[in-house]
Amino acid sequence: MIIDPKHKVLYHINSLFDLKVKGKTNAPVNVEIDLSNRCSHGCSWCHFAYTHTKGLLAGSDKPEGYIDTGDLFDFELLKQVLNQLRTAGVKSVTWTGGGEPTLHPMFKEIIEFTSDLGLDQGMYTHGGHVTKELAALLKQKLIFVYVSLDECTAEDFKQSKGVNRFKNVLEGIVNLGDAEGTCTVGVGFLLHEYNYTKINEMIELGRALQPDYIQFRPVIDYDLNNPSKLKVQPSWITELPEIQDEFIIYDKSRFEYYLSWQGHDYQTCHWSSMQTVITPNGKMWRCVNKRGFPDALMGDLSQQSFREIWDTVGYSCQVNDQCRVMCRGHLANQTLDKVLNAKTEHINFI
Repeated sequence: MIIDPKHKVLYHINSLFDLKVKGKTNAPVNVEIDLSNRCSHGCSWCHFAYTHTKGLLAGSDKPEGYIDTGDLFDFELLKQVLNQLRTAGVKSVTWTGGGEPTLHPMFKEIIEFTSDLGLDQGMYTHGGHVTKELAALLKQKLIFVYVSLDECTAEDFKQSKGVNRFKNVLEGIVNLGDAEGTCTVGVGFLLHEYNYTKINEMIELGRALQPDYIQFRPVIDYDLNNPSKLKVQPSWITELPEIQDEFIIYDKSRFEYYLSWQGHDYQTCHWSSMQTVITPNGKMWRCVNKRGFPDALMGDLSQQSFREIWDTVGYSCQVNDQCRVMCRGHLANQTLDKVLNAKTEHINFI
């Protein structure tokens, strides 16, 4: 399955063994890297608006004690970091944000350099700057590209994102579909109380654009300074339909977890040992949901090597009240908690 956060962690047996024995992994499986904290869209639900340095959301409210995360990743520093990740045993990097990764002025050179290193690459993008030329490169060099389209009409798009660039994003998706290559292209729709009734129109648009799949996820609404609590009750979720379609990734349990959120049902976040994030200034953070949060800072790669930082602080961490509602690692953590903390008897009788 292309997207399967509950079970993909089970394929990394060595990491699971290290977590069980040492409470840490030798290296994360995947590292998210924010190339840019600039963004040309202004999504009303953006979880990382507080990091933006340019664009509609620059100057947004920041979490208490916010630590700067930078503007654009220095290419020379990035090359050093990527070499260190490969040597450490990291399997893949994901270009994401923060801001929009394709706005980095050396984005194409970065893709080429990382490909030459042999690291798998994926990308989350708003898709509005994917030209035919860039699409050709991405389809050849990346494992996946995920475009956050989110709305199915130009009017709704402008209302949600503050820009009149719906057509640009559609063109970016078409460019990716037309380009030659094996890269998987996905299109994401975020559902909220104002658009969930248009789910059929979203499916129709998704089919017309011809990506490899579309995905539905809920917009997660939370208070930046009280991230573990629901900000609103998403009662609209009770009206969502059942969908069974191989083209559509629609995990209804994900919506139901959000609707009935009572907090994390485990004490230890092991996912933080499987994935981490690096922001444009070279700082490394324990959790992708906590860029810039003071309790999540692991180290500065402009001052220390990745190995020095990871060996010192790369341990699984405790869940606390700064962990976000329906955090990125929640579904994987539920699996990891069962595997690593199970007290099953008679294990040799299967």
